[in-house]
Amino acid sequence: MPDPGPSNAPSTGTADLLLVGGAVYGAGSADSIAVRGARIAAVGASADVRGLAGPATRVVDLHGRTVLPGFQDAHVHPPSAGLTAMRCELHDQAADPEAYLAVIRSYAAANPDVAWILGGGWAMPAFPGGVPRKEPLDALVPDRPVYLPSRDGHSAWVNSRALQLAGITRDTPDPEHGRIERDPHGEPTGTLHEGAMDLVAPPPPSGDDWEAAILRAQAHLHSLGITAWQDAIVEPDTLAAYRTLAERGELTAKVVGALWWDRERGEEQIDELREQRSAATGGRFRATTVKIMQDGVCENFTAAMLDPYLDGHGHRTGNEGISMVEPALLRRVVTLLDREAFQVHVHAIGDRAVREALDAFEAARAANARRDARHHMAHLQVVHPDDVPRFAQLDVVANAQPLWACLDPQMR
Repeated sequence: MPDPGPSNAPSTGTADLLLVGGAVYGAGSADSIAVRGARIAAVGASADVRGLAGPATRVVDLHGRTVLPGFQDAHVHPPSAGLTAMRCELHDQAADPEAYLAVIRSYAAANPDVAWILGGGWAMPAFPGGVPRKEPLDALVPDRPVYLPSRDGHSAWVNSRALQLAGITRDTPDPEHGRIERDPHGEPTGTLHEGAMDLVAPPPPSGDDWEAAILRAQAHLHSLGITAWQDAIVEPDTLAAYRTLAERGELTAKVVGALWWDRERGEEQIDELREQRSAATGGRFRATTVKIMQDGVCENFTAAMLDPYLDGHGHRTGNEGISMVEPALLRRVVTLLDREAFQVHVHAIGDRAVREALDAFEAARAANARRDARHHMAHLQVVHPDDVPRFAQLDVVANAQPLWACLDPQMR
């Protein structure tokens, strides 16, 4: 890129902020930036840009560091992450059961009046088979329910009190979209996967809780240089919190909210989604996307696969994972959402879920006029080779981030 030089500097007016003495990414030899209001006023050499300083100008010496544009995250969950950070936070612990139990013990002791022990962030490799048991939680907190989702949000660790309140026993059937871990006698052992997590009903956070959670997560994301994101699951309570923060000017990031598709319902909810988009879009927030969860995750064997999972001896099982939305319904829904000018964001990890989603986007393309929809699919851990070229053919974005491209220990 050509050196912008001092010619970019305006002839009049002072700057609110000067970043001097560094390296400006993409700006040649320029080493300084002047900012006035919300806009870059000048990019150039330090000696020239410093001429825009006034009595109230904040001057930051970069000492050779690099100035980059703000990063955007295409798939993140700030409200739930912020809420977890305000509760019994396990994310930053080593993947060690004793470390988790120490945090839980400390949190329970420090919060004797909290009716539920909530939080989460444990890692599956810390436990045999990736599934923690209820007994250690029972020993620490026998009288209050404990409900701690895993770090990927697809499983929950619970104690006996939580199971009791939920009425989960050996006679409770697995829900259609989930699984209860059981011992050889059928007794629940303390781990719930996917839709089975919903059998336990902790008290919902208040609106103030959600607002505080988003602000906490926003501060952390900003500290990493992230200035915009797509929140990959926005439900009515977090939608209201985003809207309030946007109206108050406290949402300093640009956010696209992915409205949650309720897989227990059908296409009748599209009218509601359209109304939510209209009511909540404003300021730095837009609710222009719909999120559909088409399968689970490989770690707990709920990702939808074309071939069955193998057991510990390499033999085929009868489990091919879960398609959360029936494929024919998925094709109809995606076609209707595309017609309503929604962007569609599909969670698809297994190769069968990926194919089902691509089939749905293909149906929408055939039924509706082609447009720059930016539909995308997230995770994509297993994709059949035959389906790889279909992404380009259908203009579907492959949203595969580095975090998802690693081999976690529990998947070996």
